[in-house]
Amino acid sequence: MHSLKEEKSKIIFLAPTRPLVEQHMRTFLNLTNFDSDSLIMMTGSLVPCKREEIYKKIETKCLFMTPQVLQNDIISNRVNLSDVSLMIFDEAHRATGNYAYTFLAKKYMQQAKKPRILAMTASPGKNREKIEEVMQNLFLETIEIRTDSDPDVKPYIQDVKMIWKDIELPEEMHLLNKLIGEIKKKIYKELKTNELLDSENVQKITRKDLLGAMSALDVLISKGKSGTDLSRLLYCKKLFSNAIRLSHMSELLEAHGIKSLKFYLEKNIKLVQEGKGGKSLEELFNSRNMEEIINNVNSLSNDKVDHPKMAVLKEILTNQFNTNPNSRVLVFCHFRDTITNIVKEIGKIDNVSVSKFIGQQKKGKESGFSQKKQLEILEQFKSGEINTLVATSVAEEGLDISECDVVIFYDVVPSEIRAIQRRGRTGRNKSGTVYIFKTKGTREEGYFWAEKRREKEMKRVLKDIKEQFNSSKVESNLKKQKDLISFMLSTTSKQKSVSIGEKSEEKEKEPKKKEKIQNNTKLENTKNDEEKKKNEIQFPPITNGSKPFILVDSRETASPVTRELSEMNASISLQKLPIGDYIISERCGIERKSIQDFADSLKDGRLFKELQKLRTQFSLPLMILEGNLNSILTIKKAALLGTISSIMLNMNVMIYQTDTAEETAQILYALAKKEQQSKEKKNFSIRFKKLPEKIPEQLEFIVSGIPGINSSRAKDLLQKFHSLRELFSASIEDLQKTPNIGPVLAQTILKYALADYLNS
Repeated sequence: MHSLKEEKSKIIFLAPTRPLVEQHMRTFLNLTNFDSDSLIMMTGSLVPCKREEIYKKIETKCLFMTPQVLQNDIISNRVNLSDVSLMIFDEAHRATGNYAYTFLAKKYMQQAKKPRILAMTASPGKNREKIEEVMQNLFLETIEIRTDSDPDVKPYIQDVKMIWKDIELPEEMHLLNKLIGEIKKKIYKELKTNELLDSENVQKITRKDLLGAMSALDVLISKGKSGTDLSRLLYCKKLFSNAIRLSHMSELLEAHGIKSLKFYLEKNIKLVQEGKGGKSLEELFNSRNMEEIINNVNSLSNDKVDHPKMAVLKEILTNQFNTNPNSRVLVFCHFRDTITNIVKEIGKIDNVSVSKFIGQQKKGKESGFSQKKQLEILEQFKSGEINTLVATSVAEEGLDISECDVVIFYDVVPSEIRAIQRRGRTGRNKSGTVYIFKTKGTREEGYFWAEKRREKEMKRVLKDIKEQFNSSKVESNLKKQKDLISFMLSTTSKQKSVSIGEKSEEKEKEPKKKEKIQNNTKLENTKNDEEKKKNEIQFPPITNGSKPFILVDSRETASPVTRELSEMNASISLQKLPIGDYIISERCGIERKSIQDFADSLKDGRLFKELQKLRTQFSLPLMILEGNLNSILTIKKAALLGTISSIMLNMNVMIYQTDTAEETAQILYALAKKEQQSKEKKNFSIRFKKLPEKIPEQLEFIVSGIPGINSSRAKDLLQKFHSLRELFSASIEDLQKTPNIGPVLAQTILKYALADYLNS
């Protein structure tokens, strides 16, 4: 491994979430001899200018952060990776597709003087192509595999007892599921007749099969067929949509019960009543068969019939906390609606203090948990204030929930990656127990055995790949490098070492480590006043021959467009833009819409509001439509073309269509280059036209429109002169009596007060 003895050398440790980032930093503080001042945690809470300072500090030796933060800083040219001697990717199996890891590894290999990448994952997956894709994306040259039986791992692994609970579905629920199956069979038969499915067997066809066939159908539709053939394909599209809905209903019933299914039905009934569900949903829920299903569900709900899993779960928890009141239990469940029900039911058990633990994404009306909220719950779980967590997949990956005595799979996942992650929440510091609930005679049994086969296949594939790479010269070269643990524990001129005889110093070090975490958190919460100027965006000087400069809304980093622009060497500034997604000049703002987002925003009324704001702000507004217009199936073609015509002719907003994110980046680059080509300008600011509601704020807004007058100076001027009449009638001498107003600004104010609109 590279040494940190070089003055500017640094390590960057990447992990997908803030709780995981904090966990890794704590591990380094506790298990290595790094000086605590040399370890810094950075997330998006820390303002960009502060992050830029930290990157440049020689004292900074190891940075812990999420990939999104580093990606944004690279795109904005706030950091160069030339002196980073080691980059660590945790949960490396994510390095596929558009995930930030792929972009970061590429940039690191381009910029670093002595690049070294360490990638870690407990669950790389069974697919050889996927594993090789991860290796290629992260520029990996060899693989090391460790299992719980390896001698260097075994001492750190405790026994985990696996208990499978076979659950019998009540007869009433079997009959209801059969009714759902009959509707599915009718649909499958039609799809088979149209040669879009190979079978009409309800037991054989999975949701994955339906989604794959539906994607193939979308390709046929996008080819622009017309007449009878197109009508037939669109009809089949509706059938697929309803088949997927019915498949989901069966899964809810089989794995989660009547309450979860009832909640799903009620949400869709409401959508139909409000006219928001689309034609296919409306047709399904207005059918006689669906009416019978809804009546049966309501009847079973009134009779208190539900899935037997709940009773089994309550029994396990009661026994566990009666035997060991200090236990920690983690229950995994795929659906949030079921989690809400589980938390409500098990919260009634004596000695059980329960909380749900979900991700950040908002789903429906339910908001997700912020990272701060997640960390608070984990701390309460570790302290014992909460002894049971009911979690979605967010708790599967890497989080330090090491004190779990019991892990319960409320439902079975067909993914070997997720199953390994779930099991890994116990058996770390002490032995643990894993319960897996599976409903007999349902798809859960298939999922269970599929996961087993995939995990076995994963180990075989990894072994094959390792043997393949062991035969190369790379392996022998890598073995000459220092052991990672020795590297991390080695001392540098900037680090402190502690010998066995220095126990008292080690004890003194612990409070500093805790203080370090707290100080980092305080640092991240520091607010920069300049960041609060939401209505004013700074543009840098533009000179002939300079790289095209593009202001990009920070929320656009989720799409590949921004990364493509960075690869094209555009100069990019990421800011939260109140209007538009990309700005290339004072007069040109651009809104990017994927085809799906275009359709959704048209239906919910956002589209015209957004474009009206864009048109009001910029004299050259542009909308980029990314994707194939023929793939929009929820809006009639005539209505779609009418909307586009109205946008172009009535709103004077230009529209440009691209097929891919790469094409979008190319046109943005070309537009910025052309727009800025012959412009020799000093830096300027774009002031967004968002008039406040209250009169004092409106007056501040008007005054701060004068060049050189920011919101703070506007307040000072209005506090002194009280009104616009008094302010614009004041002499230069009186103006200079205001704090922070010198002769130049006073002259500017007078200039605008006396300016003639027609003759200026």
